[in-house]
Amino acid sequence: MSRIVNIGLGALLCLVFAGCGQRADEEAQLCYEQGKALREQGEPAQAMQVFLRAAQCGHDERLLGRVYSNMANMCRQAGEHGKAYRVYAVSAAHFAAAEDTLAYAYALNNMAWEQAVMGHKDSALALVDSAVHCYPRSPLTEKVTETRAAACFFREDYDSVLYYTAPPANDYLLMLRAQAYSYLQQDDSATYYAQLLLPRTTDPFYLDDLYYILAHNDTSASKEDVLLVTSERVDVQQIIEARHGKLTQAVLLMEMDERGSHGPWIMTAYLLAVLISIGLSVWAIIIHRRHTHLHHELTQQEALRQHERERNIRLLVEVPDIRKELPWDDYPALCRQIDKRFHGLADRLQAEGMNEQDVRLSLLVLLGMSHREMADILNCSPKSIGKLKDVTAHKLGVSGGQLQQKLHSFA
Repeated sequence: MSRIVNIGLGALLCLVFAGCGQRADEEAQLCYEQGKALREQGEPAQAMQVFLRAAQCGHDERLLGRVYSNMANMCRQAGEHGKAYRVYAVSAAHFAAAEDTLAYAYALNNMAWEQAVMGHKDSALALVDSAVHCYPRSPLTEKVTETRAAACFFREDYDSVLYYTAPPANDYLLMLRAQAYSYLQQDDSATYYAQLLLPRTTDPFYLDDLYYILAHNDTSASKEDVLLVTSERVDVQQIIEARHGKLTQAVLLMEMDERGSHGPWIMTAYLLAVLISIGLSVWAIIIHRRHTHLHHELTQQEALRQHERERNIRLLVEVPDIRKELPWDDYPALCRQIDKRFHGLADRLQAEGMNEQDVRLSLLVLLGMSHREMADILNCSPKSIGKLKDVTAHKLGVSGGQLQQKLHSFA
């Protein structure tokens, strides 16, 4: 008799867990769809919260792969390429578990792109080769070409960029081709491809680079045209900065969830509570504590960010004294002073592959100097400063307009 009872209880438990798992997957699917809609509406922070909920309650491997892929995309757009690489790797693991070969290959290619942006060309190309080996058919071809071209671009191998972008199959390859010609100082070709792409795109990141090329490389443009393009670029940079702020907030939510996530434990407690008839009260207590902890973390993070902003403002107020004290002609001594004042900034920049000129320029940008002041210290013309800033910015995985903000985060 007891054996029959045990078998019955076991069957009941299996049915309860199966039913809860199905409901959890349905909830995860709804969260995924809601998150995509919020992303399209320009609300990345809310989208990230919904995606995190989907990741906590879902069990379907293919769905989880899509959820993490969307989260990684937001990290990429925020310029957090190291985090994007790690989240794409999680996405790839879920697609592999679901035996979705094409999605797995796309995830590998996305990981390769992040490695390319961070300047790790060899790792990027190795991941691209793995993606092609995994799925050698046509749907992946264009994306693979983009990644190979990007890997060469961020390592300043512009001749190879021209090879991979001939002919440019899409807007991204066309943009890379225009930029490669610009850095190779082939101004007419750079202007031609920039003017070709300009009417076809509304992407602010593309427009930022296109306006730069047209303002600095179009030798046939009048002074009024250059001023107009420069003004339009400033407007685009403001849009980029506003979007970047929202995306940074979304990434911060993801980081906090990684540090303090108790999703699996909450789900287990919830299921056990249903079986022993006291689940509602336990669930409410756990959720309340979780929200309290999350609010506390958000408050602490905002306080730290406010402190950092105030410190940067104080540094900029003291700029004249800093300029007098820094030994600009003695690079090793300059690095020591930078590390002392900015908490190891020179070491971090050198670890990102920065050379002596890049480190000097980064400090000048951080201190808010004008192009003329930078040119006097670097012994070059003020017109060259813009290109030098863009080259340095690309090494950090951002555009020229985001360089100072990126350096603030390093400092």
